[in-house]
Amino acid sequence: MKYILSILIITGIIFTVSLSNTGIAGNNSIAYSAFYVVPPNYAGVQGTGTFLGPLSNAQRTYQLLIRDSILTGLVGQQITGLTYRLIASATSNWPASDVTFTNYDIYLSQSVAPENRSFTFANNIVGVQKRVRSGSLTITAGSFPFGGSPTTFGSDITFDSAYVYNGGHLLIEIRHTGFSGTSSSTDALLTSTAGYAYLFSACWAGSYTATSTTTQGNFAVLRLNTSPVVGINNNNETANQFKLNQNYPNPFNPVTNISFNIEKQSNVTLKIYNAAGMEVETLINNEQMEAGTRSIIFSGDKLSSGIYFYTLFINGSKFDTKKMMLIK
Repeated sequence: MKYILSILIITGIIFTVSLSNTGIAGNNSIAYSAFYVVPPNYAGVQGTGTFLGPLSNAQRTYQLLIRDSILTGLVGQQITGLTYRLIASATSNWPASDVTFTNYDIYLSQSVAPENRSFTFANNIVGVQKRVRSGSLTITAGSFPFGGSPTTFGSDITFDSAYVYNGGHLLIEIRHTGFSGTSSSTDALLTSTAGYAYLFSACWAGSYTATSTTTQGNFAVLRLNTSPVVGINNNNETANQFKLNQNYPNPFNPVTNISFNIEKQSNVTLKIYNAAGMEVETLINNEQMEAGTRSIIFSGDKLSSGIYFYTLFINGSKFDTKKMMLIK
């Protein structure tokens, strides 16, 4: 049985907190899901302009570059979908009837800093680009509501696979083939808006397969669908070493992300200790894992401020220990 306890809105993050009853006294578990608005300060404010690209009936390639400093609330989360909202002057819900994009592909990766955006799309990608959604997309009638300022975000465009955000500037690339029907403008930020070309920037082309452009674009206000994650890898590359990474953020309050690499299938244990060397929590208990990169969220909400240590054990043997600081 699951109960929705509360909804919190903090700097662009809308948290839904639910309590799952496991049937064991004292063993109820808390699960979090969240909607993260980008840029966060526009969560409750209408944008300064409009942009047609994401919901255009013509082909588009659209890149959005986002600075890491406005994504700190996303660190250690998996991004599972996104959506947009209509402009304040919209007079009806969109679309009037179902529309279908033959192809609506979304790619996520790290990015160059927004001020270093290039009009050659490939130059904006840092590291491995992951395609999180592909194929046709049907948007049912009325999925994007009108009214209010800001307007309400539309239904989520759900990803085929999640993307784990572990820090760094973020690049969202959208490529679609358009549809038969009437386009809709989305709420956006003009290129003259404060923060454009530093906190965020964008560029676009009128083709599904474009490799370059000559046009910068207004930045569509986004709502990202997110949730905590354990053991999801952003690519299919195999880790070439065992490595325990420094938690991020550090110091933290009260949530931080711990990640590690394993080079081959192994039994993994991850424990938390206080400054006196006493174990305070086991995050992973002798779990068999395939080679790759893993991330786990640790919450110190029940602990007091201070120094803590986390230790990774591989096949029963201590591998590495790192220090972290909880500040409340």
